[in-house]
Amino acid sequence: MKLILALLFFCSGVQAEEAKSLSVAFGKGRPPYSFSERGNTRGIEVDLAMEILKRLGYKVRQQVMSPYRIEAEAKHGNTFDVVVGVPQNGDGAGHYYSKPFVAYENYLIALRSRKLSAKKVSDLSGVRVGAWHNAWKDLGKDFARVFSPKANGRLPDNYREFVRQEDQVKALWAGDIDALVMDRYIFGWFRMTMASQVNTGADVDVFDLFPVVNHSHVAFRDAKLRSAFDKELERMRQSGEYDNIVRIYVGERLAAMLKSGPKPH
Repeated sequence: MKLILALLFFCSGVQAEEAKSLSVAFGKGRPPYSFSERGNTRGIEVDLAMEILKRLGYKVRQQVMSPYRIEAEAKHGNTFDVVVGVPQNGDGAGHYYSKPFVAYENYLIALRSRKLSAKKVSDLSGVRVGAWHNAWKDLGKDFARVFSPKANGRLPDNYREFVRQEDQVKALWAGDIDALVMDRYIFGWFRMTMASQVNTGADVDVFDLFPVVNHSHVAFRDAKLRSAFDKELERMRQSGEYDNIVRIYVGERLAAMLKSGPKPH
């Protein structure tokens, strides 16, 4: 009898330990929000999610994947308990989305030498524009009207979408596109870190054309976990801990990168 009780106790302990362990997917290539550095995954979204799940008593088994894969996983996959940093696609089919997690400030950015003039999205009809995968869905009706795929499924000839946002920035400096659409801090990060590879010091013009504020969310397979996550996220916002994590990655130097490039050494 004692042996049976001991086995039951052991099994229940194993189940409890497994229940407190979560498989979590993060995106890559979106610094300062989520990126890999020296074999470690870090960034604003990573640190926030890890801290909240830790406070809720969970251990995390993490995996990093491309933005394309992570969005597909949030919509249709069942491999992960939690998927961090994805668009809100509506609850259902076993997927539950958090409240807005991180806000992105998207701008149209062009090299000043292009002498681009744009007051509204419709002014971009003849401009070679680069953006992230599926950006035409995220940037409002006016952008979708100009840049959504044609009836044959192909994107307009003057519009390119990039799986890696790093390649998007490289295309701007190489002159392969006239302008890009990107979050100000992602652009600033790549502008700063690419300075040793290409000349990123050229002046740029910045156009505020997008009234829609884009947010990332966290997708869950369990509705109760989603609700607990939202409550802890709100506590961190109210206490100032949320902003403290953001400030680790976003300082004055990075913010300045939007308009003026790195100083030459």
